[in-house]
Amino acid sequence: MTARELRRARIAVLTYFFVLGAATATWSARLPAIKAALDLSDGRLGLALFAVPAGSVLTLPVSGRIADRFGAVRVTRIAGAVTPAALIPIGLGPQTRDLAVLVAALACYGAVAGLLDVSMNACGAKLELAYGRPILSSLHAGYSIAGLAGAGIGGLSAWLGAAPLPTFAAAGVALIVGGLFAGPRMIIPPPAPRPGHPEDTPPRSPGQISVVIWVLGLLALAGQVGEGSAGDWSAVYLHVNLGTSASVAAAGLAAFSITMAAGRVAGDRLAARFGSVALVRASGLVAGLGLAAGLLIRSPAAAIAGFALLGVGLAGIFPQIVSSAVRLDPAHAGRNIGRIAAVAYSGLLGGPVAIGAAASGVGLRDALLIPAALALGVAVAAGVLSPHQAPRPEPRPSQPRSS
Repeated sequence: MTARELRRARIAVLTYFFVLGAATATWSARLPAIKAALDLSDGRLGLALFAVPAGSVLTLPVSGRIADRFGAVRVTRIAGAVTPAALIPIGLGPQTRDLAVLVAALACYGAVAGLLDVSMNACGAKLELAYGRPILSSLHAGYSIAGLAGAGIGGLSAWLGAAPLPTFAAAGVALIVGGLFAGPRMIIPPPAPRPGHPEDTPPRSPGQISVVIWVLGLLALAGQVGEGSAGDWSAVYLHVNLGTSASVAAAGLAAFSITMAAGRVAGDRLAARFGSVALVRASGLVAGLGLAAGLLIRSPAAAIAGFALLGVGLAGIFPQIVSSAVRLDPAHAGRNIGRIAAVAYSGLLGGPVAIGAAASGVGLRDALLIPAALALGVAVAAGVLSPHQAPRPEPRPSQPRSS
């Protein structure tokens, strides 16, 4: 492929990351309207929202096999159209005032979003192999930035007084069109065989590869526990434990989200310069030590800074784990990414619950040290990643000796 064709393919894959990020943030931003329409308590709304990650976790391993069997590109094109279309049934819940309709729609959305998540990551990681340098982190940055755009769409529709159903229908149609436009341009070349070198380590057996994939899944789980904890507990800690106002308490999550997006924008350059192992090791140290220091200092400013450092640290972990899994076994990229994502999403599901359970015994501050410790564990185990191979310099021709 030419450099121009690679760029077009990269923009196409980035479009699907944007589609998933914008679709998810669009319905999330209308949760207050959904809650009011169905007259839900906080507890019942939380149980309803559990349907989304539950649907994803149940289907992620199957999603990976589907991507491998039918091709990640083809599956991404299909899932990229079905996922924004799945926004519309979510709007039927508040429209009909039926909680069962809402839960079923959220579960379906989680299932198809999981399929898109796995297949587009497989496409991005395979395209990274064709590029010969890291690009996956910038694709994940596109997802984060799209989340801000989707939140803006949801916020604008709420300000205009639009109901969730027409909002989701309009957003879904626009995102479907974007995916259909990008689909034909997404051409991923097959990975080139790695040239052998005498000093290379011998290839891993399928059993060894499987063990490494599960270890990578555990590292991803550790990162997702931190992300889920920041999303669910940062504002609570600042408001209840440190006594800040509700507006200041929201700054913790805002700082986490902004620094995570910024970290992913810079992630490719850092991985290319220092390698994925060094980047993940440094990321774990920044996330773990930063959050721990912010919690132990016991001031609102320090806590916000701690969540910001947690965000910038976690930003570099998951993209490098996915990239490592594909470099390890390109032929089964979808299956391996599906395994990693299933394990990681269980951390996103259960992590905040575990933090809440621990907080009831030791207090929220000490409970939030759990994701800090897990991030430090990621730093210790970073050597399991398959490192980016630095380009080898061409041998210089020997110069004849002067007589």
